[in-house]
Amino acid sequence: MSLEVNTSCLQEHHISQKSMWQIFAHELVHHLPYGTLSVALALMLLSMITVLFGLSGITHHHVHDGAEHACSMLSGLDVLFHSFHFAHILFAASGTMVTFYRYSKNLWAGIFIGIASSVIFCTIADILLPYAAGRLLGVDMELHICFRSELSNILPFLAIGVINGIIIPRGKEGHTEHHSSSLHFVHTFISAMASIFYAIGHGLENFYDYLGMFFVLMLITVVIPCTLSDVVVPVLWARMVNKK
Repeated sequence: MSLEVNTSCLQEHHISQKSMWQIFAHELVHHLPYGTLSVALALMLLSMITVLFGLSGITHHHVHDGAEHACSMLSGLDVLFHSFHFAHILFAASGTMVTFYRYSKNLWAGIFIGIASSVIFCTIADILLPYAAGRLLGVDMELHICFRSELSNILPFLAIGVINGIIIPRGKEGHTEHHSSSLHFVHTFISAMASIFYAIGHGLENFYDYLGMFFVLMLITVVIPCTLSDVVVPVLWARMVNKK
C-alpha cells in the first residue's frame, strides 16, 4: 500500500468510467509485484532472525528448558508485531486519503474514509487473515484485536496518518509521482512484516514446516487488503461523495 498512487496505473480521466471490479482487477495486477517482493523479503528476514536468535520451537503453552529466554522471545515477537502494525495504520490512513483527494476535495469525507479504511483493512490484513491462515494450516491460533486493547497506542499513529493524508496531496504532482513506487514498496513491506509477525507470534512458530503455503497465504493477506484500501474503496467513496 502506498502513500501515493502511481499515476501510470491510475488515471483520473479513465477511472471514473470503470466499474468496481475493473478497478479492483486492474490494481490487483499492479499491486502483485510489490506484494510478492515485500513478502519474500519479509520471509527472508524472518528466517535470518529464526536462525540467529532461535525462535523455532518456542510455543506459548509448552516451554521446558530456558523458560525465561523463551518468554523473552515471545515478548519480542509481540513488540515487533505491534510496532509494524501501528506503522501500517499510519501508512494506510495516509494512502487512502491521498487517493480519495485525487477525485474529491471533501475534507471531512476524506478524513472519515482514512480512519475507517485503516481501522478495517489493517485489522483484516495484519490480524484476521494471518489468524485464518494459521487455522487453515491446522494450527491452534490466538486471536488478538489491537483496536480493542491497544487503542491508546494506536490513536497517535492514526492521527499522524490522517494529518499526512491531508498535507501530502497539497504537494507538487511531479514530486508525488517520482516517489510513489518507493513509498508503495515500503508500505507493502510494513504490511507483510506485521502479518508475518502476528502469525508466528500467535501460534505459527514453526512456520518453516509450512513455508511454501505460508508464503502464498501471506501474499494474499498483503495484496488483497492493500488493493481495496489504497485504491478501490477511496475511489468508490469519492464517487459517492461527488454524486451527493
